[in-house]
Amino acid sequence: MDNMSGETPPKILIVDDSKLATTMLHDGLRQNGFEVVIAFDGLEGLRQVQKEKPDLIILDRHMPLMEGDRFMVELVKACGDATPPVILLTAGDQDNEPPRCAGVSCCLRKPVRAEELLTKINACLQARNG
Repeated sequence: MDNMSGETPPKILIVDDSKLATTMLHDGLRQNGFEVVIAFDGLEGLRQVQKEKPDLIILDRHMPLMEGDRFMVELVKACGDATPPVILLTAGDQDNEPPRCAGVSCCLRKPVRAEELLTKINACLQARNG
């Protein structure tokens, strides 16, 4: 699917176990011209990374099957230098410390404001594309 300029829209993978959160993110990102892929846990997220080759990942820190920190370790192992930028979403008191996982481009606290998320997404994509 191409946008008006003929360029392929950036593809964003959302990895979050909350159906409500993924629906809201999906709808907002699609309205802003992004292609969106969803995974509801870290294992599915890693499979989608290999299949879909996203330009950016929005990752929930706390999920069943595989926490966000472990997902990052596996992502970097799988992708190496080609690891896409990752925006880590956090919630709760235990997230007062900065993310410990390598490869995270930035960390945002839930609930995320749409304008703040779009600003971070655009900055990450711009940094990646030089």
